[in-house]
Amino acid sequence: MQGSPTQVAPIFDEADAQIEKELDIEGYNRRSIYNVVGYKPVKTELSHVPVRVTGKIPEDLTGVYLRNGTNTQFDNTHVRIHAFVGAGMLHQVQIRKGAATYSNTYIRTPRFLAEQAIGREVYSGFTDVNGGGVASLKRLGRIEQKKQQGLIPNFGSFDQSPGSTAVQWHAGRIFCLQETGYAFALHARMVRGRLFLDGAGHLETWDGGWQAPFSAHPRIDPATGDFYSLTTDRNGDLYYGRVSNDKLMQFDRIHEHPAGQPRMAWQHDYFLTENYLVFPDISMRYSQEALKTQNDSCYWFDADHKLRWGVIPRNFKAGDKIRWFQASRAGVIWHVVNGWEEKGEDGHERIVLYAPMYHDYPSDVAIHTPKEPPAQLNKWVLDLTSGEVEEDRTLLTHGYERPSVNLAYVGKQSRFGYLIDEERGGYMGKGVLKYDLIAEKEVGYFDYGEFFGGEALFIPKAEAKEEDDGYLVELLMSDAKAEFLILDAKTMTELARLHLPQRVPFGVHGCWLNEDMLDQLIL
Repeated sequence: MQGSPTQVAPIFDEADAQIEKELDIEGYNRRSIYNVVGYKPVKTELSHVPVRVTGKIPEDLTGVYLRNGTNTQFDNTHVRIHAFVGAGMLHQVQIRKGAATYSNTYIRTPRFLAEQAIGREVYSGFTDVNGGGVASLKRLGRIEQKKQQGLIPNFGSFDQSPGSTAVQWHAGRIFCLQETGYAFALHARMVRGRLFLDGAGHLETWDGGWQAPFSAHPRIDPATGDFYSLTTDRNGDLYYGRVSNDKLMQFDRIHEHPAGQPRMAWQHDYFLTENYLVFPDISMRYSQEALKTQNDSCYWFDADHKLRWGVIPRNFKAGDKIRWFQASRAGVIWHVVNGWEEKGEDGHERIVLYAPMYHDYPSDVAIHTPKEPPAQLNKWVLDLTSGEVEEDRTLLTHGYERPSVNLAYVGKQSRFGYLIDEERGGYMGKGVLKYDLIAEKEVGYFDYGEFFGGEALFIPKAEAKEEDDGYLVELLMSDAKAEFLILDAKTMTELARLHLPQRVPFGVHGCWLNEDMLDQLIL
């Protein structure tokens, strides 16, 4: 008598359908503020399609621009949509000899490949914690149950990164980053001077030495190229490390958060100065228990928790303590401009900081939408001698965010910041402001017209003599098309516009690989 065939449990069943119904995914997505064309995915992957140019590309501008972002993988989604939800996609513009090509590829992380094989979203995402209440807790529990049953690959939380927030180059490798998981190192090819990326790569832990999320904004020492990473995990612990020449030189847990207490909502960006890392403990708080009680979200803005700054030495070692500096107001920070150390006439050592700050924030974290309040450029001065915040002052009341600077000036006194105008358009940015930090005045502005922008990236000229001798490049997006803009950063005037062969979904952070970086790529 033959035995009965083995019954394999389905990956998704009626329990999943019930949770999806409780989350009202179809209705939620239909009504969502993210249900606009700019957040719709593109599915066609292109490779080095020639790009039409109007104006003239500067002769000394040769290299590759890379920018990633989320791009939903499936036509029929089973998760609530958000700017942070979806597979990662990388967009590439390569400029050579006054001409340009465009390429794009999904970032083929282990999570992407697993979900592609199954044919739908499987693992947890941001909308499992920013809303949904008890139903979101049920979904998180089901995912863990399926891992234990062997129905889906048992990825740890750090293995699930889509690599969709930012992209950076270090020591001959290109990393796609998303601060909830490990860094994802892309596998690159160079063929007759052209960079080819097909999204393949591997999660990087530097021989197992890095066991925490890796920052989406590693601060880069302009002299050495070292990566400095500062992140928090789901428990609220803080991790700090340094990667030099692709070797992990340091990895430490610098703060253990008390169990059961609300923690900082995120540790996204921070300052690197000559001797210190400076990071914000923001007024946005997080607790998974809050899904049961607090606006159906793990997040909430606590007006009684005033923003404070943590200062640690670059050469942090066991036993060192975080120095905390209490600011005068509650606030939320996503991105910073620049910070540096200086000595006052009284002999006191000080750290000067500039960053856009939100004075309130929605519990559903409606980033890059009209629901997000304006971020106002702020200045803080930390007195290292007295331990006090000597200055806490708003410089601009109009909403600007996602700043960039000449990266050669990171950690040193710099004059110019380039800030994206988010308040005027609601979604993304409608222009870029050049701002003089020292004189505290607006210097120039470029209007994006019909387009939205994400981040104006500064690239120095080949023979730069002044801080603003360079170009601003920006990937512009609309409902129907995308263009790559090149501005003269000194005059804030347009030099060239590259008309890309297809639209690009909303996204923000990019990087520039010059010829030297391309020559050093590990292939």
